[in-house]
Amino acid sequence: MKIRSLYLENFRSYEKLNLKIKDNRFVILTGKNGVGKTNLLEAISFLSPGKGFKNCNIEEVVRSNLDIQKSNIFFVLSDGKEKNEIGIEFIKEKFLKEKKGKKIIFLNGKKIQKQTFLPNIISIIWLTPEMDIFFRTSSLIRRKFLDRCIFNLSPQYLEYLKLYDKNVKERNKILKDIAKKDLFYILGKYKEKDLWLKKIEEKIVEISLKIFSNRNKFINDFNSLSNNFKNFPKIRIFLKGKIEDLLITKNDEKNKKIFLDKLISCRKIDSIKRSISYGPSKSDLKVLFLQKKKLADKCSTGEQKILLISLIIQFCKLMNEKKSFPILLLDEIVAHLDEKVKESLFEELKSLKNQVWMTGAEVSFFVSIIKSQNVINLKIEDYIKQ
Repeated sequence: MKIRSLYLENFRSYEKLNLKIKDNRFVILTGKNGVGKTNLLEAISFLSPGKGFKNCNIEEVVRSNLDIQKSNIFFVLSDGKEKNEIGIEFIKEKFLKEKKGKKIIFLNGKKIQKQTFLPNIISIIWLTPEMDIFFRTSSLIRRKFLDRCIFNLSPQYLEYLKLYDKNVKERNKILKDIAKKDLFYILGKYKEKDLWLKKIEEKIVEISLKIFSNRNKFINDFNSLSNNFKNFPKIRIFLKGKIEDLLITKNDEKNKKIFLDKLISCRKIDSIKRSISYGPSKSDLKVLFLQKKKLADKCSTGEQKILLISLIIQFCKLMNEKKSFPILLLDEIVAHLDEKVKESLFEELKSLKNQVWMTGAEVSFFVSIIKSQNVINLKIEDYIKQ
C-alpha cells in the first residue's frame, strides 16, 4: 500500500493541510527547521498501532487551542489494485468522560475496534533523529523496535505482548500486596495466593514461549537475508538476556518446567523489586558489526548511525520478501552522512519497491534522487500558506 493523499486538520502545528501524492514513490519534504516536516511524518506514523513515533499523549497532537476539541487525519491508500481510506480522530481528555484522550480509527467509513488490525492493511517503518541513541539507550527501546518489526509481519504477535503485560501486572500486584504486609513474599504462607500466582505464572510461561518463538524466527529470517548494502556494514542480530540463557533446550515441555520453576523461585526477590526477573520483557536486541566483530554499542557515533540505517533497510527487505512492502519514514536521514554513503543509501532505496518519505532542510541534500522518476518534492512552507 502507498499513500495517495493525506489530509490533516488541527494536528500539531497544522490548522489544515491537504496533499495529493498521485503515483509518486519518493516524497521529499523540505523546509526550514520548525516548519512542520516532522509533524507530517508523525501523522503518518499513526497508521501503525500505538502512539506514533514520538510516543506522545493524545493531548499533544491536537493543535494547541483551548477551544479545539479534536484533530483529524485522513488517508487514501492504494496498491494499484485495492484502495482503502483510513481516518484517525484524536479527542482531548476534557471532552470525554474517560480519564485520558482517545484515538479512534475508521477503515472505509467503519470504526475498527482494535489497532492491531492496522498491520493487515499497511505497515510503517521509521527512522528519526531521536533514534540516534538507539544503541546507547535503555534496552526497552531496542526491544520495542524488535517487537514492532515482528508484529508488522505477524499482527497476532501484538496480542501476545498485551496478554503477557496483563499477566505480569497481575502477578506484580499480588506480590506487592503481600510485601505490604510481610515486607517480602514467603512461600506457603498464603496458600490461596500461591495457587493464584501459579495459575498466572503458567499463563506467563505459555505466552512467553510464543513470544520467544516469534522473536527467534524473526532473527533467523533477518540473518538469513543477503546483505550487500554498498558502503554500509554487514550486520547480524541476536537477543541477549536471562530468558535466552535459561531456555537453551528445544524441548518446549522442558522449557515450560524450567521457566515456571524459575518464576516460583524468584517470587521473593520479585516482591521486593516489584517487577519480574525473568521473561521476554528483560531481553535486549544486540547488533553485531561483522567486519569489525564488534557490538554496535561499542562502536563510534558515526558507525552507530550507519549500523542503524543498515538495520532499518535490512528489516524493510525482509518485509518486502514477505510481500508486506512497508512505507518508510526517514526524518532528517541524510544529516551528517558523507556524500558517498548518502548516494549508496539513495541507490539502495531506489532498488526497493517501497514508498519513501524523507525530510531535510535543503533541496540540495536530495539532488541525485530528485532527478529520478516517481519523485515529488513538497516545500512545506508553500502548503502552509494555502
